Formats: sequence, structure tokens, C-alpha cells
Amino acid sequence: MRIRIPGSPELPRLWLSLLLVLGMAGTRPPAQAQVPALAEACALSLSGRVADHESRADLPGATVVLLETQQATQTDNAGNFHFHLCPGLYHVRVTFVGYEPETTELRVDRAVVRDFRLHPNAVMLRGANIRGERVTAPVSQPTATLSGQELQQTRGETLGEALQNIAGVTAIQTGPSIFKPMIHGLHSNRLTILNNGVRQEGQQWGQDHGPEIDPFSASRLTVVKGAASVRYGSDAIGGVVLVEPKPLRDSAGTGAELHLVGITNNGMGAASGMLEGNLHQLPALSWRVQGTARRAGTMRAPGYYLRNSGFSEYSFSAAAGWRKDSYGLDVFYSQFHTQLGILPAAEVGNPSDLVRAIARARPLETGGFSYAINRAYQQVRHDLGRLTGFIRTGSAGRLSATLGQQIDYRDEYDRNRPRNNNLAARNLPELSYTNRTSTAELLWEHRPWRNFTGSVGLAGTYQANRYTPGSRQFIPFYTSTSGGAFWIERWQKDKWLLEAGARLDRRDLQVRRGDRDANGVFFVDRSRFQYTTPAASLGATFDPTAHLTLNLATGLTRRAPAANERFSDGVHNAQYELGYDLVPGNGALVPETALNVGLTATWHNNPRLNGEITLYQTRITDFIYQVPILPPVVTIRGALISRQYQQTDATLRGADITGSYQLAPRWLLTAKGSVVRARDTRADEWQILMPADRAEIAVRHDFADQPGGSLSQRYVQLGGSAVARQTRVPDNYAARDYKAPPAGYALLGLQAGTTLHWGRLPLEVSVAGSNLLNHRYRDYLNRYRYFADEMGRNVTLRVRVPLAF
Repeated sequence: MRIRIPGSPELPRLWLSLLLVLGMAGTRPPAQAQVPALAEACALSLSGRVADHESRADLPGATVVLLETQQATQTDNAGNFHFHLCPGLYHVRVTFVGYEPETTELRVDRAVVRDFRLHPNAVMLRGANIRGERVTAPVSQPTATLSGQELQQTRGETLGEALQNIAGVTAIQTGPSIFKPMIHGLHSNRLTILNNGVRQEGQQWGQDHGPEIDPFSASRLTVVKGAASVRYGSDAIGGVVLVEPKPLRDSAGTGAELHLVGITNNGMGAASGMLEGNLHQLPALSWRVQGTARRAGTMRAPGYYLRNSGFSEYSFSAAAGWRKDSYGLDVFYSQFHTQLGILPAAEVGNPSDLVRAIARARPLETGGFSYAINRAYQQVRHDLGRLTGFIRTGSAGRLSATLGQQIDYRDEYDRNRPRNNNLAARNLPELSYTNRTSTAELLWEHRPWRNFTGSVGLAGTYQANRYTPGSRQFIPFYTSTSGGAFWIERWQKDKWLLEAGARLDRRDLQVRRGDRDANGVFFVDRSRFQYTTPAASLGATFDPTAHLTLNLATGLTRRAPAANERFSDGVHNAQYELGYDLVPGNGALVPETALNVGLTATWHNNPRLNGEITLYQTRITDFIYQVPILPPVVTIRGALISRQYQQTDATLRGADITGSYQLAPRWLLTAKGSVVRARDTRADEWQILMPADRAEIAVRHDFADQPGGSLSQRYVQLGGSAVARQTRVPDNYAARDYKAPPAGYALLGLQAGTTLHWGRLPLEVSVAGSNLLNHRYRDYLNRYRYFADEMGRNVTLRVRVPLAF
């Protein structure tokens, strides 16, 4: 059976008028159809057989894909496959459920026969849907992915929580509901998140602002660990998070999926549903709708409830696409709503009260369980729209473009309000602002030429941050405009892959903020900052054996300061923040310059032992970071934890390790760990607020299926995690922070799952318990650690119901 896998949209942006032109151009027949001589030359054959590496048994139904042409076929009952091709160099990828995929390079200048023997996967897949999708080019940076059952085990968690299952990824946390991803000690303005192909833009500069993304909409979460600034811009110094939904359905019919999640600790319930289809009458047209609701009440720490820690979240999305082999157009829209409670203990009346609140073993105000969300709280709405089109430019390659529009509405309600504040009487937010962002990208990917593949692109962004009338100022009104061009080339031959890229961006930041002069006279300060930020990267991948891959990646990037880093000033989610330019004696903030180097060794496709180790170093000149202000700033809203931005030179080094070992046919041992060493090289001391050393280990047993039984794919897994106390902190730490880093901790977890066959309906059910010993602990990266403990014992029930019509 021969099938063609249509391309999924890349990450480019362009104007609507160009998309219409591309659409009309795409109606012409392919160039090959107009050249009979070429058709005669494209009659070379590539054939072979796919078998099991150990037993040599045939693998019927294996998928064989040509990455350059995106043609695909499945092996017949004897494991054989066959293609008719033009002369050239091809990369052939072979996949089969339960086996590690294999990719090889073949030059076709005559009839070629190539057999493949696949290694059984040490971690057997518990279920998969085989479908066509565009295969992305390999990258030189180390990457890690959550998909399939690994992703299913995170359902109900926020994006930041789910990503912590990847070695090297932690999170800046604010209570039980706000998790901001951190990769190798870097976060916020140094990480780029791509949501369905669009760069996520909102109020992500705040450390207590979680990404406004519904993880239920993703079928895969990919983390690029290391600088990816050439492809994604200068804000990708620390890495990139790709939130990827599965491609739109490409076969006629209708499918659906339902997720249900329940949590015992905070009474959280979540339900997410998806419905998609492809029409028999219009096979080029596909569509999908999806929606999620989550609600949680008061979190319970060991021995008490954490008052006002509930949250509610509602989101939906819709997508439609028209796809042909030579052109296509996709449209997507999503809306995300959330309301998040803020801990009352974080707001106190005076410095003495703040000292006593930090010294307490538990908050003074606890209470019982409730779903009510009172002041203080955040209320956020994020709208995202995307339009993507592509056209194949004959035999030259593929041109694609994407337009994105995002609007982020954020309201923050204080707990302690001045009595004369008329906003309180009307229950209006004290801080209310809107961020509007327009993005566009144009990308051309050329066809392989003498072992070279690559892409050239243009990108632009326009962003405006505005306040609602009557709101107080925290960061100023600003308008940011940027434009850039990039070029990435890859050369691949035999066991080597080399990649090089360069990018140049120009950013214009215009700021308007209110201030008072020495005489107390109010005036409006208007400032303009213009930056040129180059980036370059070089990487190499070498496969000395079928089981070992070595990767070296380097990158040099310059990042312009953001508006909040310069001019933040005021109370923000029960904390006070001050920008660098407003600190007396600091002067003006200058751009960061980062040099990244990373080395990764991967041992893979082995029947028993598999693993990966990554060593990295990032040197950042003029590193921008936050430090606590002591004594705390006292405002009319009370004494609050206070921070200000500073600048220094920093060096971050570390290692990520993951591994798995097949103890016995149905027993699997897995482990992972990460360490970060961050130094302030100007002051010659440790850098503040960096992740502590951490490790996890788990043993899993998969039970044999009983013929004709109603239960299948049963498993049980016991695991433990440990986080050390962060002892690598600045000198004289007692005078540098409000509280010393908390003690290290170890947690015990247990999970089990199965597929229940209810008639023809397979129900995937799993139960997971965390912190089973109800251990009392605090995490150094949680902004609530000054006042309260982390979540106590918790049990999570997850049910997935796949449907097909």
C-alpha cells in the first residue's frame, strides 16, 4: 500500500495577501507532470525487507518514509517494501510499533536493495496511532520529548509541571498552580515557548506568570535544551519548548477523545474532550475542536490547608485545514481563561509582621477546604489566532508562511487595599493591562543538494502593552517592534551531520511611563531603545556505531533587555519589584551576550541498556537577574517580599543524565538526574536562586496479558525522587535573602494502570500516588517557600477514552 504523508505546518509567518497568492499559484500541476523525460528518469527502484534484529522475523505493516519527498509505504505480509524514485540522495526512516525507529542515508543512482533490522524498544509502547505527518529535520541541539504514555501520566498538570519530567527542566513555582519552566537554570525572557507553531507572547516576563497554554491540546511536548536563538530569536538563549498538537486527521471519518482527571489533595477535577474529522466528499478538508475545564480547591499541606490556593481554568480551541500535495492552508484559534488564588500570608502589615510570618512553621491563616477564590488573585485570558499556508516551489523546495495574533488580558486583585481606593468598592482590579502581539514569519526550505539541506527565513513581531484606565502602573506602556532574518544549513553524509546557522535581529523598544521630578511635579518620561542582536550556531552529530550518537552544539547570542527588567516598579502579586534602571546608582541596563557549549552522548537502540548524558556550559556577560531587597520595601499595601534587577557576569555549568535498564523481560529500571553550578564571576561567588541537585529512580513491572481477558497492558511502577539542599548560594546569605534555603527532601510515589476493554471501547485507566509518606518539605524555587509547605499526600486518577466513528 502506497500513501503520501502531507506536510504539517512549519513555524513561519507572512501577510495574508501572500498566502492568497500562494494558494492560487499552488493550483498549477507539478513541474514533474509537465516533463515526460523526467518521469522516465524517475523509474529507479528502492526495495528491501524489514525484520526483527534479534529473531529475524518479518515485520509486516512497518512504515518506511523518504524524508526528502515525504513519500511513505507500509511493508507487506513478508516485510517487503518498494519505491519508484528519481536519482538522488535520500534519508529513509523505518518505524514499527514496539521497535526503535531507524534512519539511514541512501544514494539512488540505480536499482537499490536495502534491508532493515529493527531493535525491540526497551520500553514497549502500550498503544499507538499510526498516521502521517511531516518529518522535521534533525537538529544539532539535544532534545527531549514527552509523548504517548509518558505524556498521559502528566494529564491534569500545568505545562510547567509536566515538563519537569524531563531531566534538566525545573520550574519557578508560585504555590500549587503556577509553574514557570526553567531549563538549565534559565527561565522567563530566556526561554521561548511555541504553542501550535506560534511563539507564545503574553505577560511571560513575570516569574509568577505561568504559560497561558492548555497541555491537553498537545500530543507531544518537546524541549530543546540549549540555545536555539538562530531559529527562534534571541530570547531562546536557554532553550525552546514546543507544544505540538497532533496533525489534523488525513483519513476520512470522525474521531474523538475524552480525558478525565481527579485529584484527592485539592479536590481538583479536570475534563478535556476533542472531536476531529475528515470528510469523504472533501478529503482535503480536516477539522478539530477541543475544550478543557479544570477546577481545584484549597491545597492541603501536611497538617493544614493552604488558604486561597484554589484555581479554575477553562479553554477551547478550533482548527481547520485544506491540504493538497503541493499546497495547503491551516487556521487555528484558541482561548484560555484562568483564575488563580494568591496566598494571604504573603501580604502583611509591617516589617515585623513579615519577619514573624516567615519564621512560622505554618501560615497563621489556614482554615478548611473550599473552592472559593478570594482576594488576592490573578485573572487571565489569552486569545491566539494563527493562519498558516505552504506551497511546494516545484523541485526547489517548500515555501511556508504564518501569521499570528495574540491578545493577553491580565487583572490582579490585591488583598490589602487602601480604604480610599474606589476600585475596592466596585471590586475592580488594582492592576489591569492588555498585551497585543502580532507575529509573521516566512520560511523557505530548499531541497537536498549535494548532501546539503537548509532553510532561509524572515520574522517580525509587533507588541504593545497597555493599561486599563484607572489601573496602577507596574511596568510602563511600551511598544516593541522587531524584525530578523536567518539562514540554517545542514550537511549530512555517512555518519556525520553538520549544522551551521546565523541570524540578525533589529529591535526597537519605545517606553512611556509616569514619574515625578525632585519637586514632586508629575511628568511623562518617553524613552526609546534600539538594539541589534546577532546570533550564530554551529553543531555536529556523529554516529560511530549503531548504538552510539555523539553531539556537540555551540551558540553565540545577544539578547536585548525587556521592558520589565528596566522599569518594573510596584506591587505585583503580593510582591514588590524594582527594575534595574530605577535602582539608584545602576545607570542603564545593557544587553546580555551568551556563549553556549553542549556535549551529548546517547547510547540507544540497545535491548537492555539505554541512556544519555549531556554536559553543558553557558557564559553570559551582563547577566540580568533578580535579588531580594533587604530590608523589604514598605508600601501602603504593607510590607512585602521585595526584589530588584541586577546585572553581572555569570557562568552556568551542569549535567543531565537519563538511563534505563531492562532487568528482566517485564522489569524495567529507569533513572535520571541533573545538576547545575552557577557562579557570579564578577563577585566570585555562587549565583542566587538556582536549582538544587535532583535525582529520580523507578522500577516498573508490566504484566502479561491474559488471552480473552478484559484487562490488558497492566503495569505497576514504584518510584522515588530526591532533591538536595541548595548549599551553593552567595556569601553571607543571611543578609542576602529573607530565609535560608530549605532542607533537602525525598518523596515516594506509586502508580499503576491498565486498559479496560468495555465492549469495543478501550478505557485507559491509571492511578498515581505522590508524596505517599506525607512528608513535610519546601522547595527552594517556590516563591511560597517563605510561608508554607508543599503539597502533602495526593492520589490522582486518570481515564482516557479514545473514540472512533
